[in-house]
Amino acid sequence: MSVRILFLTSQLPYAGIAGGHSLVYERMLRLGARGHEVGLASFCDETGRAHVGEIKNRLFELELLPMPPEPSLPNKFVQAYLGGIPLPFQHPRSREMRKLVGTMVDRSHYDVVVAEFSVMGQYLFRNPWLNAVRRVISCHHSPAIMAAHQLKLLGGSLLGLKKLIKMYGLIDYECRLYRSADRVLTLSREERYALLNLDPTLRISVVPNGVDANFFHPPSDAPREQAIIFTGNYLDPANEDAIISFTQDVWPRLRRSQPGLKFYIVGPSPPVYVRAQAARDNRLVVTGHVDDIRPWLHKAQVFVCPVRMGRGMRGKILEAMASGLPVVSTSLGVEGLSAQMGDNCFIADTPKIMRHYVKILLEDHALRARLAENARTMVNERFRWLKVIPQLEAVLLDVMRG
Repeated sequence: MSVRILFLTSQLPYAGIAGGHSLVYERMLRLGARGHEVGLASFCDETGRAHVGEIKNRLFELELLPMPPEPSLPNKFVQAYLGGIPLPFQHPRSREMRKLVGTMVDRSHYDVVVAEFSVMGQYLFRNPWLNAVRRVISCHHSPAIMAAHQLKLLGGSLLGLKKLIKMYGLIDYECRLYRSADRVLTLSREERYALLNLDPTLRISVVPNGVDANFFHPPSDAPREQAIIFTGNYLDPANEDAIISFTQDVWPRLRRSQPGLKFYIVGPSPPVYVRAQAARDNRLVVTGHVDDIRPWLHKAQVFVCPVRMGRGMRGKILEAMASGLPVVSTSLGVEGLSAQMGDNCFIADTPKIMRHYVKILLEDHALRARLAENARTMVNERFRWLKVIPQLEAVLLDVMRG
């Protein structure tokens, strides 16, 4: 059964884009390859415009709007406290996008609309220009759950109290948003359970992330440097917090104990704090955006994932495992994976333990090879796109059947 599917995204997805939009890119193109007609409505900045040509001919139709300016701080608080729009949903927020979604559904007779990331779900929620159509919100990570993790990290400070006040309004808005959809998608069972704790009435299906294991397979003769690596889009608060906490709490002692060790911080929009550290430390290598992440993954010896916020499944770990890298991660970082401590990864939830496991792997080639091989086997068996995309297709067809 062929279905006409409209995707909504906050950035133009393209080959090589960092973060969750790489998942969106794979979903769209692989559904199209399975015979479905896939359209896209997206915001697009100058970086994205350079990639329009490579994706436009592979879609049923493509409509782009310029990224709206971020509202000023006073306007944010007016919208939050008087307009009832929580801060995480205020950008990008656009009347033109609401109209565009309605126009495209009417003009092209889409069967289902998939809003990728919760922030884009607002264009399916109380949209006066949108007529009857099946609606799916793909929650890569819940803003309310992210806020709860931020609150926990902040402790009992005044700032934490302000975040607590905001969080209750955020939970209410987010749950109303999800209730308005025919289905909510999460990347992991853990995030599904977390959302059901917020609202047991939600209709939620789990569709995990995936990876092209052949694409990331390292060359047999690829030399490995004495280096560790972390990748991501650092506009994501979870990645920003992870890299700052690691460079503050883990890297200094690890650096002293491992002469010559380098740390590759790869991906767009690295935090100012980390760039300032790298200016003083030539063993901290901050790349910014790269067109191809594979050479960086193939030259390191250990992948670290010190994330402390958010839920869901992180494609960066699948890419690292497919690239033949042993992984040291927090338990939150390996959520959604078949993580087996000491078999296909090391799990470390404190800076001391993370530093300990990284040091062990750097000093034990045989252990690195065993963990990497077991992880790659697990990825091949469970998370290749040819296994994941049929799961998404089945959920969309189920939504179509009502």
